[in-house]
Amino acid sequence: MVLINRKIFFIKRRFIDIRNSILISLASGQKTINQISNETQINWKTVERHLIHLIGKGWVREVFTSAYVRIFELNAFGKDHLRKSVIKGVHISHKKIVRINGEQ
Repeated sequence: MVLINRKIFFIKRRFIDIRNSILISLASGQKTINQISNETQINWKTVERHLIHLIGKGWVREVFTSAYVRIFELNAFGKDHLRKSVIKGVHISHKKIVRINGEQ
C-alpha cells in the first residue's frame, strides 16, 4: 500500500517477494499457515499455495498435519537459500512447536 497525494494505491507483490516473506517468517521457527499469514500480511490461501511451491523447491517441509492444523519449518536447503540469497547474516531460530522422529 502506497499513499500518493492522499490517495491509497495497492501495489501487487511479486511471487519472489511473497516467497521471501514466508521464508523470513519461518526463520523464527515452526509456524502454522495462519501464523505466517498474520505475520506477513499475506492472504491465508496465498500462503498455502506458495508453501506448496517452497516444499517442491525443497526449502520448506511440513512437520505436522491434522484435520485442523498444519505446521511448517525451514529445512537445511531453505536456511542456506535464506542466508545466501535473501538476507545476509539472518538469525535462524530452532524454536519447535512439534518435535518429530524423537528429536530432542
